Amino acid sequence: MPVAFLELPSGLGMDTKKKLVKDVADAIHDAYQIPDTRVFLREWPTDQTSTDGQLGRPLRPICDFIVPPGLPVDAKRELVKRMSSAVARACNLPREEVPLPSGKTVSTRWVLAFFSEYPLEQAALDDLMAFENPMVLEGMEAAMQRQK
Repeated sequence: MPVAFLELPSGLGMDTKKKLVKDVADAIHDAYQIPDTRVFLREWPTDQTSTDGQLGRPLRPICDFIVPPGLPVDAKRELVKRMSSAVARACNLPREEVPLPSGKTVSTRWVLAFFSEYPLEQAALDDLMAFENPMVLEGMEAAMQRQK
């Protein structure tokens, strides 16, 4: 049931994509413990993306997680860390130091993530609403127990 959409630069090789999908799916499954984890890759040529209003700059990857609510923030942190690392490896993203107005700097690889959380009454698999589905209920319970 958990889904991730990865917005990536085009041109990654098949072996790289296979490893990326496996790493991200494993991270999601470890976090949510629900079967049927799906990862979709959307590839974008440089001339179809912009950053800060400049067309043609290197794409900064985005991951949109579509998941049930309730995962503890520490589990989300671990999931984001694993996903970001996998994307950075696959896309060969260098670290960049970004100066802040305070004079401090922040190190980033520019992998952006969003969590779109859908209540269980707004999701279904086949003919079962998610709040009725034992795969979802037991998976979320196992994920919560793991965090304790």
